[in-house]
Amino acid sequence: MPTARSGLLRANLTVASGTALSRLTGLARIIVFGIVVGQTALADAYDIANNAPNVVYELLLGGILTATLVPLFTRHLQTGDDDSVSAITSFAVVALGVITALAIALAPLIFKVFSLNPASDIDADLFSQAGTILTRLLLLQVFFYGVTSICTSILHARKKFFAAAWTPVLANIVTIASLLFVNRVSSVDPPTLSEVVDNTSLQWLLGMGSTSGIIVMAVGMLLALRNSGTRLKWNFDLSHSAVKDLLKLSGWAVGYIAANQVALVVIKNLANPGSGDVDAYSKAYTFFSLPHGLLAVSIATTFVPELARAVAQNNKQEFDRRFYSGIRLTALATIPASLVLAIFAKPIVALLLQYGNFDESATTNTARALVGLSIGLSGFSIYLFVLRGFYSHGDTRTPFFINVFENVLNIVFAILLVNKYDVLGLGLAFSFAYLTSSAVALVVLRRKTFAVAANAG
Repeated sequence: MPTARSGLLRANLTVASGTALSRLTGLARIIVFGIVVGQTALADAYDIANNAPNVVYELLLGGILTATLVPLFTRHLQTGDDDSVSAITSFAVVALGVITALAIALAPLIFKVFSLNPASDIDADLFSQAGTILTRLLLLQVFFYGVTSICTSILHARKKFFAAAWTPVLANIVTIASLLFVNRVSSVDPPTLSEVVDNTSLQWLLGMGSTSGIIVMAVGMLLALRNSGTRLKWNFDLSHSAVKDLLKLSGWAVGYIAANQVALVVIKNLANPGSGDVDAYSKAYTFFSLPHGLLAVSIATTFVPELARAVAQNNKQEFDRRFYSGIRLTALATIPASLVLAIFAKPIVALLLQYGNFDESATTNTARALVGLSIGLSGFSIYLFVLRGFYSHGDTRTPFFINVFENVLNIVFAILLVNKYDVLGLGLAFSFAYLTSSAVALVVLRRKTFAVAANAG
């Protein structure tokens, strides 16, 4: 047991240190972007375009991979079934290629969905034109996000956590380097929507700069997978039992992600794209994600394979011990961080972002969004950890219904609060929804584990 605990501690430290540097370089990326672009209509267009590959990937494939791959790979690798791992991987790669091509073709529609309610004081057609150009270039990331996710899942199933925690640093460094050249290719400072439309060099710098970072990250993960001794072969077989298992589990996972994207569409449009509020909310979420990624994600990442093994071995006592230990650690780590963010939101944002084209009004706006979001940090982190408990049982159906409930709450609260409190209201809506849903998810999982134990007995 001491050896197992020390191994888990080392894994947590590996993930936490890599995640810390990843989040810090991610923060440096938004600082540089704020200095170069500011909180403008272009910043909102870039945010929507840069979010597009995440939306498409998560909606059409990411939910499947995130919810199912680690438990599936853990099970197959435990029995030495490399053929099943190859079959799943081959299917996922083909699906990624098809989805990426379709997404690029549909770029104008994808951008439009997230900008249905543009600010009244901007040129809506120009906003759409610039955003669509950037969206097409950034959607190339979908394929490479998927490759990264596959490699990550295999390595996590093998209890190898280093590469997945550290390769995002490379992506951030590449993106930061590209942003430093923006002023050299732009004729105005800060760059504008019309400049993006007319200046091909600026288009490629903003679009491919970020995309190149994701490509570098994927290459790093492929090298790590190869060095781990994993040898995959091409085995595209839709009738393979492992692929059927993946598809069987994936339906509810896709529904889960779809619910998230519906809520995201509503929130982005409530923020009046082009007003700068989309950028404020996005930057605030980056600050919010820093303690979540550093503290909560490292805990969840290292606990999930252990939870999956406990379920595979039908060991409820071990599952409960691991699960509730993870919940306690997550709460202890995130509650103090939540308080710090809520109390010191404006000084933190001012210290890190208020330079160049990012002025005092942008700081105030971003800080208001951060205050609202920070209240829900513990609820958000615990919620995601609890859902991993369901996935460890091979249950993607229950998380779907819980997630629909959470997103409905988020939308309702946002509609009620946004007119009076603008971005603060959007942040508060997020927090209230996750605090409530984390409690609901915990109660439902507890009932489920008791029911499973009773049936097994």
